[in-house]
Amino acid sequence: MNKDYIYKNIRECGGRITKLRKGILQILSNDDCLISQADLLLKLKKIKLSPNRSTIFRELLFLSKNNIVIKNTISGIDYYEMANDHHHHLVCLKCNLISKVEADDHLEKQEKQILKNNKFIIINHSLEFYGYCHNCQT
Repeated sequence: MNKDYIYKNIRECGGRITKLRKGILQILSNDDCLISQADLLLKLKKIKLSPNRSTIFRELLFLSKNNIVIKNTISGIDYYEMANDHHHHLVCLKCNLISKVEADDHLEKQEKQILKNNKFIIINHSLEFYGYCHNCQT
């Protein structure tokens, strides 16, 4: 998704393009994978934006409700990423490292089968694999 398309979507949802929203979207676009609200706050401070936690919460809620960002909850922590780069996640149970992993088109076939069998339209899905990263295997 390019910046103009994202801004157009925000406006169509009744939102404004604020400095904070631009900052959030910039950080999420530059990050490779999931980012927690706490880490997002730290990165926003580095670019001289200092919103409080409730403001960040409301912004992320607006962006996720309007499918601009995706919210994933892993081990009780909410993480966010841009909606345009679909992938899945590897989660280390020891060090909590989260990295992305690509899956083949098998899941797309499953989604089509679910639609056919259940008349259920899937908008998005989340898949995490839990285990131990290379550094934590002993």
